[in-house]
Order: sequence, then structure tokens, then C-alpha cells
Amino acid sequence: MQSEGNDTPWFDRLAHDLRGPLTSLQTAAYLLRTDPGGANSKELADIVVRQSQRMGRMIEELDDWGRAQQKRLVDRSERLDLEVALDMAIASQHELAIDPQYEADARGLYVQGDAARLTQLFRTLLLHVGARDAASACIKVSRHAGHAHVEFCDRGPALDAAARERLLQAPLVPPPDDGLGLRLLIAKAIAEGHGGTLSLAPVREDESLCMRCMLPLAE
Repeated sequence: MQSEGNDTPWFDRLAHDLRGPLTSLQTAAYLLRTDPGGANSKELADIVVRQSQRMGRMIEELDDWGRAQQKRLVDRSERLDLEVALDMAIASQHELAIDPQYEADARGLYVQGDAARLTQLFRTLLLHVGARDAASACIKVSRHAGHAHVEFCDRGPALDAAARERLLQAPLVPPPDDGLGLRLLIAKAIAEGHGGTLSLAPVREDESLCMRCMLPLAE
């Protein structure tokens, strides 16, 4: 797998990305050991907690990616209320208070799938558009020919054609968060694990990015 913007394989960057929090952990642990009661002990302990949590998230992201490659990411199937899954994703991000825009026939929709993974999918897309431009981030839900369309849009920085093509096809380098740049690819795999798709929708005049998750409705 190639990274974006250079010729270095993405896996060659993996050690570098993981080494960041590991180096901080090792340094903080060494200083705590040599001066356990020092004036900076609380700050060093905070570094240990923060960087270990960051590394834990990275490992979880890598594990999800491995499961996605093996088609094992979505492992439960139940009838799910789409609106509830979307509300749970929004509620998990207190700084992004967004009210989804539902078309008239898009209420009370159900899909067959994995509740935790579906919420993860929506949360990932919400965080992406929110990071680009929180003020303009919006969610639009509609119904089309037996499918639910959930769109996550924003008016953030415009993407050129090459960036749009890579967005859902390759790891993001550098990552937009403190992860490994795999979250959108994992989100795409979750959509596909539910028999759906995740793609870039044509942008409207008041948007610069719109990601469309299409999921088949449960009978």
C-alpha cells in the first residue's frame, strides 16, 4: 500500500507513527524512575497516561484495519434503528452539536447490521467533516430505492481532484488526528460490511466535501 504524497510505502511509516508515543512513554518512565518524588512527577505521570491512551487507540485502529482486510470487521447482525445509531454517534462528540436534516420519508428507517460498528462509521465521518469546518458540518438523511443515504458535508477547504480520489482509497498521510490515517478506510469497510457503500457525492454550491454512506434498508 502506498502513502499519499510520496513514494514511501505506508507500512514503512507505521513504525515511525508508533514510535512517537512510545518515545514519550519511555522518556517519562525513565525520569519517573530516576526521580520518583520530583517536582515534575505529576506532569510525567500525565504524559504516561496520555501517550499510553494514544498508543492504545493506534493499536485499536490497526486491529480494525486488519479485521477489515480479512472481512471480519462486522461480526453481528441485528435490526437497527438508523436514527438511534446516528444520534449515538452525535452524542459521543459533545463539541459537534448537529441536528441531522431528514427528508420527509427518511424517518423510522431500519438497517440490518452491527450497532457498534454502525455508530463507529457515523462517528468517523462526523469527526472528519467537523475537523475540516465544525461551523458548517451537517448531516443529511434521505431514502432512495430501498436504501438509506446518510451524507456528511461541510464547507471546509476545497479538495483538488487528486485529493478527492485518494480520500477513500489510501491512508491519510499525515493523519488528520493522532492516529494512523486509517479511519476513513475502516469506515468504508464498515459500510461495505453492511452491504452498502461509502463514496464521495457530488458537492453542491454551498459545500466543498460531501461523503455519502448508502445502506440497504431492512425489510
